[in-house]
Parts: sequence; structure tokens; C-alpha cells
Amino acid sequence: MATRKTEPDNKNFLSPIGFQFAIQKLPHVNYFCTSANIPDVSTTVIDTLATPFINMPEPGDKLWFGELSLNFRIDEDLRNYREIYDWMISIGYPDDFGQRVPIRRANFKEGDTMVCDGSLLIMTNQYKPNVEVKFIDMFPISLSSLTFDIEKDDIEYLIGEVSFKYRKYNLTTIT
Repeated sequence: MATRKTEPDNKNFLSPIGFQFAIQKLPHVNYFCTSANIPDVSTTVIDTLATPFINMPEPGDKLWFGELSLNFRIDEDLRNYREIYDWMISIGYPDDFGQRVPIRRANFKEGDTMVCDGSLLIMTNQYKPNVEVKFIDMFPISLSSLTFDIEKDDIEYLIGEVSFKYRKYNLTTIT
């Protein structure tokens, strides 16, 4: 009986600091991004056969993708914070219908859509692009508050957090 090769080709561990986030709608957030996640993914489960002892699970037909979260340092002009804020205003149109922009998933043009694609590039241990995580049809769903506090002893620069929903994400190896 032949044994199967079980040793991996690449034995390097994934570094948590080797990444770069990019979304066309948020150029200032891209530059100041300090953390990002690859969200969880899960599937539904169907109990198809109930026996006297256990229910027999089978894979379901729907996937659920978790939220994409980004942290970014706030620039002193609040440009990156405003990019997200303005995008959310265009989704929610708090004052009048004229603030709302249409949903256009094809032929993206800057400033005229509620959704946009984004990419998280994962780097090798030598900081070369290795894997692209592409988020399809993403849009912001929450933006953190900013707290100003003069009672701090040291300067702690403000960090913003934004969460996104999206239709799905794809993992692609970069050659």
C-alpha cells in the first residue's frame, strides 16, 4: 500500500500584519487601515431523517457570510471618516429622496452606487501579494463613534471602526 504525501509544500505561517485593504470608494480609509478580518462563513443544516436515536443532518442550500470589519486611524481632516459617513448618508437619505443614490452593480462609476467591490490582499512572509479576498457588492452598515478626551496622559490617536455587509467573497491565489 502506497502512503500519501502529507507534508505541506509551504511550511510558513500566515502573518497577521501582512495585508493591504483596497476599495475604490474609500481611498483614505485604504491608506490608514490598521486591521481587517476575513469574515466567518457558515451554511444551513437540514435535519432530513428523524430516527428514534438522532436526527440525521444534511448540508443545507444557503451560505451565511459574517460582517467585514475594518479599523483605521482617523486623519485630522476626517477625510476617511467622512468617506464612510457620506456613503452611509447616500444609503439612508435622512433629509430627502434626492440624497439616495441608485443601486448599480455593473459598470461602477465613482459616487453613483450604494454597493462597491473591495479587496483584502494577504501577503507572504516576504510581503509579496499571495491571496486576494474579493468582497462583492459591499456596503457599510455601521461606523463607530469618535470620543475626544482631554483627561488622557498620553496621546492615543483616534481609531475608527466600520462594518460592511456584502453578497459574498472569493479567495484567489495570486501567481
